[in-house]
Amino acid sequence: GGAWVQEKGAYYFKIATGYMNSTSDIDAKGNQVPKAGMGKLRDLNYSAYMEYGIHERITVVTSAPYKRLIDNRTFASGITKEKRNGFGDLETRLRWLVKDGPLVMSFAVGGKFPLWYTDAQEATRVPLSTKKVDADARLLLGKSLYPFPGYVTGELGYRMRGGALSNEMFYGLEAGVNADRFLFKGFISGIRTFGTCEPTGEVQLIGDQNVLKLSPGVVFSVTDRVDLSAEIIHVFSGCNTGAGNTFFLGVAFKR
Repeated sequence: GGAWVQEKGAYYFKIATGYMNSTSDIDAKGNQVPKAGMGKLRDLNYSAYMEYGIHERITVVTSAPYKRLIDNRTFASGITKEKRNGFGDLETRLRWLVKDGPLVMSFAVGGKFPLWYTDAQEATRVPLSTKKVDADARLLLGKSLYPFPGYVTGELGYRMRGGALSNEMFYGLEAGVNADRFLFKGFISGIRTFGTCEPTGEVQLIGDQNVLKLSPGVVFSVTDRVDLSAEIIHVFSGCNTGAGNTFFLGVAFKR
């Protein structure tokens, strides 16, 4: 992935499961605070990610999650629990290879599209989606460090958000090194809103927010066509966002 594209007819298909159990948020001032009502958010999700080469220079990228969210709160009147199961947003884009080696450059355009579901109730603490269409564009750069068995790739993008939410920029930087059948990698990614992190009384899962995430991971090549992976995504800082760690296990098939 990264700035590179798939050869025509080649693909990379990954399915993964992630788990998070969080009791804290990051408020509008960037401080980590307990969730309201001694809350606890549990997120068990399943995701599918696909890259397919439709041309030597063009790859289509698609991903979609299925979420199982549980929000527990403790109030003077008792314990409340809210559960939501369903699909999040379908994300799809075209990645076009502009320049190949030694510095690889690609450009991608696409967006997020709600997989329309019926809300049990309009006001919910655990929304699956904004239910709005977003559009984005990104520039990707990548470089192999051969003969050293490593690589570096990064991206910078802009997202136009539907509805009342503010537009945002996003960025990412990944580096990895191979050791026999193992790939050890690290990833830094972030979102910066062009709006403001206004105090909302309680941090919501969706809104105008800044997020900085750190993600170490390891990939094991079972065969030339099958990989196993383990990753952690840690929310390092931000505003108006949830805090905590998400643990991922995945399997990828490629040709």
